[in-house]
Amino acid sequence: MVKHAGSVFSVDVTGLQAQAGQPAYARICERIRAAIVSGALPPNARLPSGRTLAQDFGVARNTVDGALDQLVADGYIVRRRGAGSFVAAQLPERDLMPSARAANTEPDTTPRRLSQRAQALRAYPGHYASASARAFTPSLPPIDLFPREAWNRLLLREAGKAGGDYWEYGASNGLPALRGAIAAHASAMRAVRCSPEQVVVVTSTQQAVELAGKVVADPGDRAWCETPGYQPVQHCLRAVGLQVVPVPVDEHGLDVAAGVARAPDARLAYVTPAHQYPLGCEMSLPRREALLAWARQRDAYVIEDDYDGDYRYQGRPIASLQGLDDTGRVIYVGSFNKILFPGLRIAYAIVPEPLVAAFVDAKHSADGHTALLAQGVLAAFIHEGHLARHLRKTRAIYDERRLAFLEQARALDDVLEFGPAIAGMHVAAWFKGPTRIDDRAVAEACARDGVVVHPLSKYGDCERPPYQHGGLVFGFAGATPARSRSGLQVVRRAIETAGA
Repeated sequence: MVKHAGSVFSVDVTGLQAQAGQPAYARICERIRAAIVSGALPPNARLPSGRTLAQDFGVARNTVDGALDQLVADGYIVRRRGAGSFVAAQLPERDLMPSARAANTEPDTTPRRLSQRAQALRAYPGHYASASARAFTPSLPPIDLFPREAWNRLLLREAGKAGGDYWEYGASNGLPALRGAIAAHASAMRAVRCSPEQVVVVTSTQQAVELAGKVVADPGDRAWCETPGYQPVQHCLRAVGLQVVPVPVDEHGLDVAAGVARAPDARLAYVTPAHQYPLGCEMSLPRREALLAWARQRDAYVIEDDYDGDYRYQGRPIASLQGLDDTGRVIYVGSFNKILFPGLRIAYAIVPEPLVAAFVDAKHSADGHTALLAQGVLAAFIHEGHLARHLRKTRAIYDERRLAFLEQARALDDVLEFGPAIAGMHVAAWFKGPTRIDDRAVAEACARDGVVVHPLSKYGDCERPPYQHGGLVFGFAGATPARSRSGLQVVRRAIETAGA
């Protein structure tokens, strides 16, 4: 005999504040009606049995029967012989009227006092809808290229393993198998010098940066950040109480001299040296050496975000900044969310040995540990060669799409000048001409026609020519040549309209 689950109304209505003289059956009736009108109980949903409702509400069965009889009479539920009670497919007419719905569901809009941390986070609002790769969404991998069959096979195998490794509380720094796989991958692909013990598995680049801010800096300390640069990490640093110091970027990467002039006592510097986000340049060797020298002299740390270092199409691979560091001043951050799929939510930090314990403690305080089953599947995915095959395949496809995009983009040479495009999944371009074009207006116009480009101004105030005239950031990895061609036509129309 099938036993049905309990209801969602596990509240003793006899203890609820009610109008004077309002009987329990009326309170139950109102509670269920409100759930139906609000959509919490959708049309045709089956209600728990009267016995279950009576147990959950803490009342007699006949009290629940009285409430259900009233709801049937009012047209909110229907009874089906031998099947039970169900939400009516159509609500009573009075609840379909806008005024009635507003009266029943109107939220409390009274302004609430927010913390300074919450106010800082409002500058980086959360996603209220999912995002998919289309022309020209930057840094979002096309999901159709991911080997789902191999992943699903590993998922079933790992989920079926005996024991509780994936089902109990895990180590805050991550599964040993995954930490070992990450250390081997980073060492082989990016010349990172590390042991598995230095790897801390996190959910995202943002979490890694937030943990670094908590571990090596105090509220009120200052942190260098590239400008233009990746804004989410800046909001993470502000949220943990640090003062973000914008440091300009040019064709050689972060201007270390400018950073020293603005905040010589900063505790952190966040950089994307292999492929600057969003301009695409590489940090030169003299700049790298100057940055490491500053960190050593000032007892500071550098966060190296190598977000797409696995994708390089021209020249020899650039070694990591961490590989040049011989004093333990670089916190190396990588992510699988951009090279595999964003829903995975697995990234990592490779931490100097003296900071490992503090990092693990900070991770434990933040959320305990990253999802264990996904870690196990990813470890197997790497160990069995699927990651290497996926990178080889996507590197070739992205290169084809990159070349096709750059060829097609020559049609916009009169209005856009494109920056370096020898690595990664995106390329930046800035507007030509003496006058500034509103790049946000261009991006909004493109979005209305189904094309996603990011305005360069989104990444911070650009202080140096030619970036200060505004521009656009294009993701080429997710666009087939045909979609790229049609998307660029949309972009041209938007630019011409904004510049008219």
